[in-house]
Amino acid sequence: MGQLVMVHVAPTAVEGHLLRARLEEEDIPAFTKGEGDGPYRMGPLYLWVDEAHEVQARLIIAEVESGSMALTEDPPDD
Repeated sequence: MGQLVMVHVAPTAVEGHLLRARLEEEDIPAFTKGEGDGPYRMGPLYLWVDEAHEVQARLIIAEVESGSMALTEDPPDD
């Protein structure tokens, strides 16, 4: 494994964990740090990936944030 790079700061733990799961769906191991201590997980969550996956991870995060990966109820046109 190479050096870890921070690719995103999610404002909430929920958003951070969802992005982490999306990256892992694409076979990109992701690591998180943050979200505060105690029973109420608040605060930002930092996402880190191996430098070899940095570009791909940033592209996926950008797609998720743009809404282009959103699920719709309408079937795709063939």
